Amino acid sequence: MRVGAMGVATLVLLAACSEGKSQPQGDRGDALAQLRAQLDGQRQCAPLLSGTTPIEFSADALSGPKVDALVAAGLVRRVPLPATGDRPRVRIEPTTEGSRDIWLRRLDPTSPAEPLLCYGRKQVVAVHPEGKDTLRYDYRVEQAPAWTGRTDIRAAFPFLARQLGEVHRAEQVATREDGRWVLAGDTGRDASAELPPSEGFFP
Repeated sequence: MRVGAMGVATLVLLAACSEGKSQPQGDRGDALAQLRAQLDGQRQCAPLLSGTTPIEFSADALSGPKVDALVAAGLVRRVPLPATGDRPRVRIEPTTEGSRDIWLRRLDPTSPAEPLLCYGRKQVVAVHPEGKDTLRYDYRVEQAPAWTGRTDIRAAFPFLARQLGEVHRAEQVATREDGRWVLAGDTGRDASAELPPSEGFFP
């Protein structure tokens, strides 16, 4: 009789643990649908050369292979600036084609725009509950523009291969509020990608 009681207690404990870690499949499906409605198709964008516009530096600073790759891909062009000192300066400007993938983000209407280059669109593929009312999600970056497949672009910016070739676990958290899943952070048409500070389209 004592063994039976212990067995029942063990089963109750295991059921309680399982309930705390899992979420009904229907709830997961609903959460996945809600996050997809908010995030699927969102452009993923990374810093482009500078933290602000206009992008103006010495010609030497913008003469390397990384900027060369962006120019060769037809995304940007170098524009020489009038000489004001002993070092030539240039401005980086988007081309007509590049403007389709360049996002000039303004966090404050009165501040200079931050240039970002967008390299694909987010697609949510799974959700992972982290508690009763909190979850994270997995996503892929798809619909990449043709220039992302260029050999010179891939060599200049190795992070692209990982971004476009892997499934990512989002840092962004969703919480359930009044029966709906609400995301902390960007949910608009464009978003700054979740990248380490050292990664981006830097010169």
